[in-house]
Amino acid sequence: MINHRFYTAFGELLYAIAISDSQVQDEEIEEIHKITRQLISEYLPDSSQEIANFNALLAESGFFNDLNSSTSKQVALESFLYFYSQNKALFTPEVKELCIQAIIRVAKAYAGIVTEEKRLILALQEAFNT
Repeated sequence: MINHRFYTAFGELLYAIAISDSQVQDEEIEEIHKITRQLISEYLPDSSQEIANFNALLAESGFFNDLNSSTSKQVALESFLYFYSQNKALFTPEVKELCIQAIIRVAKAYAGIVTEEKRLILALQEAFNT
């Protein structure tokens, strides 16, 4: 069972990839809205649409909290990775795939995947493989 803190941490991960190129673009924010609505319900179905919408809002709040406080990419990523290290049992192959696919989509949303975004994607894949 996914707990509410996962969704906030997921939002922090989305922020980390969006800020990787030093600026969060409108296209990335738009993609994050799509991700929180679509992918969460596809990969992590809950008993009701109401719960899925709430979880999407939690993910977006994690993203916007970091954006509004100008959190660094490193701090946002470390926060997500700390959550992951403390809750590995939540990270089924499907949840890991959700995370990887989501950050790839955000990275592609504006000007394709740049070097810093590639590094973050690889770092997450490495963390999931250890």
